[in-house]
Amino acid sequence: MYISNIQINNYGPITDLSLDFPFNGQNPKPVLLVGQNGAGKSLFLANIINALITGRQDEYDDNEVEQGRVYKYRMPSYISSGKSYSYIKVQFQSGAKVEELQLTNKKSAVNPPDANYAGLDIYQIMPPEETSAFSASFSQHPGTTDSLFKKQCCLYFPVHRNEEPAWLNIENATRRANFTKLKNISRQSNRDFVVSSPLESNRNWMLDLALDRSLYETQINNIILPNGQPGQGITLPIFGGYIGESSAVFQTIQKLIRIIMRQGENVRLGLGGRKSRQITIMKDEIEWIPNIFQLSTGETQLLNFFLTIIKDFDLSEASFVDMSNVKGIVVIDEIDTHLHTTQQMNVLPELIASFPKVQFIITTHSPLFLLGLKQKLGADGFHAVQMPQGSPVAVEEFSEFGDAYEAFIQTERHKEEINTRIEESQKPLLYVEGDYDIRYLKTAAKLLNREALLDMLRIEDGNGFGNLDKIWRGYENPTNSVLPQKLILLYDCDTKKSDVDKGQVYKRTMPVQLENPIAIGIENLFPEKTILTLEETNPQFIDFQPAVSKRVRNTTVETPAIRSVNKDEKGNMCNWICEHGTKEDFNNFDKIFDLLEEILKSN
Repeated sequence: MYISNIQINNYGPITDLSLDFPFNGQNPKPVLLVGQNGAGKSLFLANIINALITGRQDEYDDNEVEQGRVYKYRMPSYISSGKSYSYIKVQFQSGAKVEELQLTNKKSAVNPPDANYAGLDIYQIMPPEETSAFSASFSQHPGTTDSLFKKQCCLYFPVHRNEEPAWLNIENATRRANFTKLKNISRQSNRDFVVSSPLESNRNWMLDLALDRSLYETQINNIILPNGQPGQGITLPIFGGYIGESSAVFQTIQKLIRIIMRQGENVRLGLGGRKSRQITIMKDEIEWIPNIFQLSTGETQLLNFFLTIIKDFDLSEASFVDMSNVKGIVVIDEIDTHLHTTQQMNVLPELIASFPKVQFIITTHSPLFLLGLKQKLGADGFHAVQMPQGSPVAVEEFSEFGDAYEAFIQTERHKEEINTRIEESQKPLLYVEGDYDIRYLKTAAKLLNREALLDMLRIEDGNGFGNLDKIWRGYENPTNSVLPQKLILLYDCDTKKSDVDKGQVYKRTMPVQLENPIAIGIENLFPEKTILTLEETNPQFIDFQPAVSKRVRNTTVETPAIRSVNKDEKGNMCNWICEHGTKEDFNNFDKIFDLLEEILKSN
C-alpha cells in the first residue's frame, strides 16, 4: 500500500500543487523534493506525516500522537498570503484519503463561500463557528491501515535526528547491548514511526537476531564415521551454518554494513562477550570498529536510515527475505545532512536502489545525490520535484556539479598519490611540468657541479602546468599542507605564476630570461649563442619567423623575428643538448638551483 497523490492549495509558499506519485510497474519510484530554504519542502512532508500518523492511530495505541489528535497544527497563519483558504488532500492506493480545509475566518462569516472549496465534502462537515475541518476516510476502506502498518515498514526521519558519539557520552562506549522488550498486546506495534536517535534500539534488536539465530536456526549435520566394527560408527555433529528468517535478516545487515563502509566480504558484524556486549565491526577477523557508536556521523546516519528500515519491516507481520522484498513508505527530511560527497554520490544511491519496494519521499539540497541516483537508477528511475511549484526537475540541470565532483575526486586521488610518494621518500618532492625539464635539470646539475643539491630532491613529472594547478588546489586547505616533507611545484617561465607558500607546499616559476630568443618553456634558459648553434647544426629543431615591417596609419611598425622550438622536435633537441651541451649553455640553470636551495634551507 502506497501513497498515490497529494494535493496542496494555498499552504505557505505552495499555492497550487498536485502530484501523482510515480511507479515503475508495481514498485514506487523515489520522490525527491528540491528547492531553496522556505520553498515548502518540509511543509509538503508534514502533510504526508500527518496522514500516516492519522492512519496509524486507527491500528495502534502506542503512537507518537494521542488518539484523536493530529501531528500538524492547522492555523490561518499558514494560508498563503492574499488567499482566503488552504486545502490539503493525501490519497492512498486503496482510495482512502486524509483532507483538511483551513479558512481565514469562521465558516459562518464567509458568505458566499469561495467556489474553490464550496463544493468539497469537507466544507460541508465544517461546523459554522469553526475555521477548519479535518477528515480521514480509512474506516471506509477496510484493510488500508492493515496493509500500511502491519505488513510493511512505515517511518519518518525528521531533520533534527542525531546520535551522541562515543567520545561525547561515555555511556555509549560502555553500555552493553540489551535484549529488546516487546509487548505482545493487541494494538501495540512495538515500533516507532518518528525516528530521531534509533542506534541504541537498533543495537539491541541486532542482539535479539543473534540470539534467535543461535537458538533456533543453527544447522547441525551428523556425519557417521566408521569405528572398525561392521554396521557401527561414531556420530560426529558438524556445524552447518544458519538457516531461517533471523539469519536472513542478519546477513542483510552484513551486506548493509559493507555497502556503507565500502568494503567487501572481509567485513562483518561482531558481538562482544557477556561482560562487555558491544556490537562491533570486524575486518579480516580483527576488531576494526570496537563500538558502532564510534562510526562517523555520516556513517551513523546511513546505518540508522537503512538498519531502521530493515528492523521496522522485520517487526511487522510480513515475512523477510532480503532487501528487495522490504516494502513500505519512508519519509526523510534533508537526507544529505552530515554526508560526505562520496556518500551522497555513490553510497546513498546504492542503498536507495537496494530497496525497490520502498516508497522513499525525501527532501534534499544535494545535486550530487540526484546525479548519483541518475547513474544508479537511470533518468527515469526516480522523480525529482521542484518546490514550491511541484514541477519536474531535469537532473541535467545539475550536470556541472557532476563535473565538479569528478574534478574534486581526481584532485583527491592525485593528492593521495602525492602524499604516498612523500611518505615513501625521505626527500622533498619536486614537481616540474614535463620529462624534458627533468633531463635538462639533471644535465645542468652535472655540468654546474650542483648534483649534491639535486640529490636532496625527488623529481617527478607533473604532466603539464594544469596538473601542477590540480596539485596546488588539493592543498588549499591549510591543514592539508602539513606534510612530513616539502613539496615544490616548479612552473615554466611563460605561465607567469606568482610565488606562493602554503606550509610545506611551495609554488615557484622559473625566472624568465628576456634577452634569450626562445620565449616559452624551460628552453628560455638557453642563451642566444646556444640557440643559434642549434639552428645552424639542426635547423629542424628551431622554427623561425622573420622580422616583419608594416605601415599602420602612416607609421612603420616593426615586429621582431620570432624563434620557437618545434613541438615535434622538443625530444630530439633535448637529447642533442644533453649530449653536446656545455657549462656555458646551462649557466642560467644556476638560478633555478639557487631558488631550490633557498626553499630547502627555509624553516
